[in-house]
Amino acid sequence: MMLVRESISQAVQEVIDGNADPLEVWAQIKGLEKFIDDAKSQIEKAALIEAEKYGEKTFEYKGMTFNKIEGRAMYKYDHLPMWNALKEEMKHIEEKSKSAARNQQIGVNSVDDDGVVIDPCIITYTKPSLSVKFKF
Repeated sequence: MMLVRESISQAVQEVIDGNADPLEVWAQIKGLEKFIDDAKSQIEKAALIEAEKYGEKTFEYKGMTFNKIEGRAMYKYDHLPMWNALKEEMKHIEEKSKSAARNQQIGVNSVDDDGVVIDPCIITYTKPSLSVKFKF
C-alpha cells in the first residue's frame, strides 16, 4: 500500500512541478478511485463480519484503530397524505421562486396573480468539477 501512496504522491508532485500532464494523471487517479471503491464493496461484508469478533465499538488491530458505526435511522413520510400535499405545495413555491430568481437576473420582477412580488430564491453554485469516462 505504501508503494501506491508513493506513486500517487510522485505523480501529483510531477503535475505541480509542471512535468506531467494533469489530465492524464487526473484520469489515472479517477480510475484508481473507481477500482478501490469496487474492491472495498467486494470485501465490506467480510470486514464487517470480522469486526464483529471484537466486542467493542472501537478496537485496535495491527496498529490501526477501527470504529464500528451502526446504520443510521431513515424516516419515510411519503405514505402520509398531508406530507405529500405539503410537499407538492412546497414544490410549487420553489418553482415560482426559482423563476423569480431567473427573472431577477435579467432585471425583471416576478409577480403573482394578485400583483404581489414573488421573492426570488437565493442561487448558489457548487465548485466546478471534472469527470472522465474510460473507453477501454
